[in-house]
Amino acid sequence: MNIYLIGMMGSGKSTVGKLLAKKMKMPFVDLDHYIEVKNNKSISDIFKENGESHFRILESKALRHMEDFTVIVACSGGIVLSEENRKFLNASGKVVMLQASLNELANRLHNAIDRPLLQNKERVQELTKIWNKRKDHYLSTAHLSVDADQTPEAVSSQIIQQIQS
Repeated sequence: MNIYLIGMMGSGKSTVGKLLAKKMKMPFVDLDHYIEVKNNKSISDIFKENGESHFRILESKALRHMEDFTVIVACSGGIVLSEENRKFLNASGKVVMLQASLNELANRLHNAIDRPLLQNKERVQELTKIWNKRKDHYLSTAHLSVDADQTPEAVSSQIIQQIQS
């Protein structure tokens, strides 16, 4: 069974995913990194050169590819924007939402230069807009939700606890 981590950028999906994979002795895939390697381009360059809609197509293809493996996947923050992706996630594994407060996200992302959706924008305001657009999708897709304002160690332990119960 795959475990898919969803949530806003900065919620800790990659960090928690690596820790969770180690604890559960499962392989880990960061979907953004997978897309970068597959396309030999950074996410920022994909956005710049081909636009967000092209990135979303690559994201969906990469997600479908994960079906062939048993892995822990840190999904892209916007994976839930596609109804097909939401259905796929919900049907093909355990979906865990990492839910961090907007202030915590802004703090974690204050130096981020590789986040195309935050470039040249006021962080908390932009994160609020993104959250408002996605929150219903996150909540309806997730099988369980974990408070991600805690340490990655605490978050990964909670996920294991919830999955096993």
